[in-house]
Amino acid sequence: MIVLPAIVLPEISPNAADLAILSAAIAAAFVVFEYGFTTPSLIEFRFAAPYNRIRFALLALLLTAIAFAFRGTVEQTATTIAVSSFAVTSANIWEFSGSPLVFFNALTQELETEGRILLSNAAALALSITLLALILFSTVIWMFHWPLKAKNFNLWVNMPNFDSNIDDETQQTLRQSALVSMVIGLSLPFLIPQAALVFMGPLQPITATNSLLLLWMIAIWCFVPAASILRSVALYKVANLVGQMNLEQEQDT
Repeated sequence: MIVLPAIVLPEISPNAADLAILSAAIAAAFVVFEYGFTTPSLIEFRFAAPYNRIRFALLALLLTAIAFAFRGTVEQTATTIAVSSFAVTSANIWEFSGSPLVFFNALTQELETEGRILLSNAAALALSITLLALILFSTVIWMFHWPLKAKNFNLWVNMPNFDSNIDDETQQTLRQSALVSMVIGLSLPFLIPQAALVFMGPLQPITATNSLLLLWMIAIWCFVPAASILRSVALYKVANLVGQMNLEQEQDT
């Protein structure tokens, strides 16, 4: 997933390609060690598929789509034409007052017209993919028997950074964490561009040196809020499971 954008992009600098390979190796090592441990460490819902697969699929889809949108400027194929068309349609949909795209476009004001349109379309494409994926994946998590039946769900292995001792306040704590994650997820699409504008200034024109960086910037701008919202949905579902577990325990006693 990490190397794929470097392959799809029309041209990147040798340093960017080397950095992509190094980042892929580090990420691979982290995943191997994380899933190789018998005890949990960092990744939430490690034993509650397909939560992490969903996050991986969303990030992979974002990176691939944006890469093909960039590639469409130099190579016209069926894939690049379809992606570029969807990107243009998305830009028209997201072009309204108060849209996250408007905040992102503030970063591109000093670019030439072609580069500004390309980045705006790529950002709109990423927003549309993220929204559709959130609707689909949230439905899967909430409507189906995810993660497991209440009596089989283990808080300790799936939420290593959470106090796994189930008591009367656990359900409320989970709901509060879910609310915080939802607020963060809904705020970040607007806050990230503003923070980037303050600390980095307007974006530089797309070149072989920075095209991979810009691609990852757009993908992360959409993925991080989406992951936070998805976590919120999952926590609400877990809170319901905890409520069911408490109810079953009361009925047994």
